[in-house]
Amino acid sequence: MSAFFKSEQVQQNLQDIFNTYQEIAVMSQHLPEMSKEQRLEHIADCKVLIDKQKTFYFRLTLASKNDPEAADMKERINALSNAFGFKDLMDCMDCMIKTLEDAAKRG
Repeated sequence: MSAFFKSEQVQQNLQDIFNTYQEIAVMSQHLPEMSKEQRLEHIADCKVLIDKQKTFYFRLTLASKNDPEAADMKERINALSNAFGFKDLMDCMDCMIKTLEDAAKRG
């Protein structure tokens, strides 16, 4: 494992992203019975998760300049994003934020 992925900060960030994802996944099961306020809070939580993922991706992008493992992961992430019609992961996450904001407006 490369220095980037061994980094305590990176490990903490990944664990935080995973924990946040798990909390959101559990709450997503209850969307049909949520009040409007609860749905808006859920949307806000989803946006927080995406922000954490964007921050990690930005760090990965910086590390990819000097770290072959980080470069490989970035390449694989972007290939998957391309398969879904996005330029890269940032483009995908920006569209996700827009979708969430549109949903919040609808309530």
